[in-house]
Amino acid sequence: MTSPEPDPTPPVTPASGTPDGTTANPVNPLNPSATPANTAQVLEASRAMLFGGLWPALAVAVLAAVVAGLLAGTTGVVAAIVGAVVVIAVCSLGPLVMRWTAAADPMVVMAAALVSMMGKLGLLLVVFLVLQALGVVDTRIAALALGPTALAFIVGEVIAFARLKTPTIAV
Repeated sequence: MTSPEPDPTPPVTPASGTPDGTTANPVNPLNPSATPANTAQVLEASRAMLFGGLWPALAVAVLAAVVAGLLAGTTGVVAAIVGAVVVIAVCSLGPLVMRWTAAADPMVVMAAALVSMMGKLGLLLVVFLVLQALGVVDTRIAALALGPTALAFIVGEVIAFARLKTPTIAV
């Protein structure tokens, strides 16, 4: 009698990760695409984009508050500050979502960034409509602060990302 042939490939077990006993990704064995280097790059990009957008947005928000104060007095300053705070909080969600998903597969990070972009636009619309319905601030002045502040945040994000020294395209 002959004995059955042994299976030439060892079984994959959760402890080993791969048939040869090595782990494809020691940080996240269930997701071999998300390497520690990828995670570090996403974290670096999110930090640079957050602070790159935050500082110009704050500068524009202060300028908008001053102009609103000259045009509409104290109520204008309050409306401009509310508009600027709303846009800074909402625009900060993109880099924060990147940070929260940094250890995920790079495609998941990209999908989350795109979804957060659409979500930001929707959230800005909802908040602006709620502010208008409540009538607590002059939404015209808030919109005049919101637009330039959002533009400054986005331009700052783009410039900060462009200045990163890490490669962003894997061939």
